[in-house]
Amino acid sequence: MIDPERWYEYQRNYQKYGFDMKPKPEPEPAPTKRTRQRKTVKVPFPLASGKKMAFSGVVAIGVIMIMLIIVTAYAANIRYDINSMIKENNALEGEIENLQAQMYTTNNINYVENKAVSELGMTYPDTSDKVYITVDDVPEKGFSDVLKEKAYN
Repeated sequence: MIDPERWYEYQRNYQKYGFDMKPKPEPEPAPTKRTRQRKTVKVPFPLASGKKMAFSGVVAIGVIMIMLIIVTAYAANIRYDINSMIKENNALEGEIENLQAQMYTTNNINYVENKAVSELGMTYPDTSDKVYITVDDVPEKGFSDVLKEKAYN
């Protein structure tokens, strides 16, 4: 058994230091910072002077502006080409619509009837022009075979 005094000391140390029961090391004081003297360094760059820097800045801006003008002109040229192609496409679309309208009129049943009557002399049959086919009139081979023979001979 532990003496009560040691027990109380054990509890105080446990509460104070935690599971390890060892005191945490105290942090060392931060070293004091020394102030350094700054040295000036001269850059051996040819544009170090103010006038030369300003001149080079103006030249750089001038080059950028010239490039901007060239790009804008190129874009305008491309836009002109696109507009001319759009005009050509519109003209072709109009021609296609005209051809479709002509095709519709030539395939229209009224146009075909008028053409058949006026140029070929075809007429609609009357009741007197009707022909009746009986079972005896049907060919043995079949009607389609007879038509094929007449068409290819």
